[in-house]
Amino acid sequence: MKKAKLSILLLTLLFVCINSQEISDVFKQVIMLENDAFDFYPEYGEILRGEGYIPDADFDLMRIKYREFINDSNTNPFYYVAYGFTFHYKKQNDSASFYFAKASELAGTDYAVHLRLYQIYSKHVIQYAMDKEIEQFEKIKYKIGAIALPEVAQYLNISAIEEYSEKNIDRAAEYLILANKLDPYNPDIIENLFNLTIRERRFEYIGYAIKMLKDQLSESFNKFAFIVNVLRYSRYLILTVFFVMTVMLFIRISDKYMYFFKRYVRLPLDVKQKSFLGLLVLFLPLILQLNPVIWLFYIGFIVFLLTEKKERIIMILMLLLVSLLPQIFRVENSVLGMMNPDDNVSVMIKADNTYWDIKLLNKINNLIDEQPFNTPLLFAKAKLFKKGGYFENAENEYNKILLKKDEFGELYNNIGNIMYLNGYYAKAIENYKKATELSPTLAQPYYNLGQVYLKKMELTVSDDYVRKGKEMNYELVSSFIENAEEKYYNTEIIDCNIPEKFIWNEFLRKKKASDSPVMMGVNINILSFLAICLIIFASILIFFFRKTLRIERCHTCGKPISEGDRRRFSEAYICEDDFKGLEETLSDVFKARKFESLIRLRKKAFFRKRKFFSLIFPGFGKILEGRTIKGYLLAVTASVLILLLFSENLLISKNPNLYLGIHFEYRFVYGGLILFLYLISFIITKEEK
Repeated sequence: MKKAKLSILLLTLLFVCINSQEISDVFKQVIMLENDAFDFYPEYGEILRGEGYIPDADFDLMRIKYREFINDSNTNPFYYVAYGFTFHYKKQNDSASFYFAKASELAGTDYAVHLRLYQIYSKHVIQYAMDKEIEQFEKIKYKIGAIALPEVAQYLNISAIEEYSEKNIDRAAEYLILANKLDPYNPDIIENLFNLTIRERRFEYIGYAIKMLKDQLSESFNKFAFIVNVLRYSRYLILTVFFVMTVMLFIRISDKYMYFFKRYVRLPLDVKQKSFLGLLVLFLPLILQLNPVIWLFYIGFIVFLLTEKKERIIMILMLLLVSLLPQIFRVENSVLGMMNPDDNVSVMIKADNTYWDIKLLNKINNLIDEQPFNTPLLFAKAKLFKKGGYFENAENEYNKILLKKDEFGELYNNIGNIMYLNGYYAKAIENYKKATELSPTLAQPYYNLGQVYLKKMELTVSDDYVRKGKEMNYELVSSFIENAEEKYYNTEIIDCNIPEKFIWNEFLRKKKASDSPVMMGVNINILSFLAICLIIFASILIFFFRKTLRIERCHTCGKPISEGDRRRFSEAYICEDDFKGLEETLSDVFKARKFESLIRLRKKAFFRKRKFFSLIFPGFGKILEGRTIKGYLLAVTASVLILLLFSENLLISKNPNLYLGIHFEYRFVYGGLILFLYLISFIITKEEK
């Protein structure tokens, strides 16, 4: 059963990795090696895989049986594992540790074997052996010059999902943490640990998850993906908030709109006919079968004319944001272009985050043929040559940059590294010092100077420079010292990555990759044009007709009134109907009481109306009340959460086709928060005093 699960996990991995055929051969070989050793005695093999019943095992007999396979001619590490376990469960830890270490040694640089050894030890919670395998992973990374072991990390990610499904929460978290250590830039691993932490309330892992997120965002591809997602989400959020606010404000002034037609339209029509005309004008764009989005801009124009100054300012701000949509999209589109595998920025990033790769070198050469004087491409090519051990070629590419008179600290640091590796220590020192002059805050040349002076046996000077490097970037230098070993090729000194300014320069000068998109059925440039036109024409109309368009509300009943049909009573303006009713009252005392009674009735009716609309959308009640800022904040927050509910198909990820994972339904969280906003909106809507 366990072998079947292992095979399923390994085969699943094959479909999600890039070099599937090569990886397939590696993991098939691991399965064959393990089966060869463990199936020699199947019952014992089940125990080794974590499925058998340990008290039933005769470890003394197994030791005798496996001893014949322990010799110099046997290079299968799983035999040594099987033999080591016969000591482990007899509490002979020194002997067990010896044979486990022998198995790890025989695994060499085969990361698939080390991975399986780690899993076996994990099943039996043999911590010292697990730590040994983690150490081996780090050594493998440096031996082959790799930044990460993504295949191993993805396998551990899938294994974590399997363990989680079997309720082994701690082991699942352990696998995810190790997976992140092997591939810090895989967002699926980070997401799974976050989801595990939240679903199982295992907040002791939240620190790991936050660190993972920080590491992930330090990788350029993920930075770009994050920027794209923020920009795309912002585009839709701007439109959503504009539409929500437009509808809310129109409902607030809808009676003013109908009043305007009844009062100011000079046509031989009765009241009902004018009301019908108002509805006809209101829905004219829809009658003409225009896009509903254009109709909402038309509604916004009406709102702009009839709202108060405070609401008008908010409308202007929203329309200005809408007018920026094409610019936001162009930036988003440029960033997406950077993710093209054959784009300048893409190959620059890969050169920083991979080891020797002839295919990548060919891509860089093709780009250099088109752009022969592109500094960051030459830098990427030189760095790739250096990783492959072609130091002379790397030096030639760096010199091409110098011939262009481009000088920066990262360049001289990497040239110094070439000099150092060729044994030209004096030239290395000269280049490192030049790097510190050009970039005084760069940590790498200070640390590398320490390494040169160490070679020259000037220990005090060496310590001073290493200490200076730590002051500049403690995390970088400390991490490098912890992981690098002198016996491993090309790892004594620290290279600099391509300066970020070059990546952003490439980004800024990139041409638009595609035409403007359609949002909600309308070209994005048209949306921007409509927003600008709305602001201009509405502002012109208000400037010339601000007195004519001034519509107030009756102090007693709340109906729209204007200068021609309002009456003054007790220092307040009221409608003619209420004024007549008050005038019919003989006593001044009763007039005052009736006036106050009408005000109370208006407040109660308005309160019920606001309570109702507060349940239609959060903040709606406050907007009707005239407290636009509070209502706006609630409405925007609700819009943010509602858009997040539907963001799954809106945003991009690094591995969009990978649907494996430990899922947590964040939609329930968003839904709960939206309901909470509705509750707040309802509670804070109170009757006027």
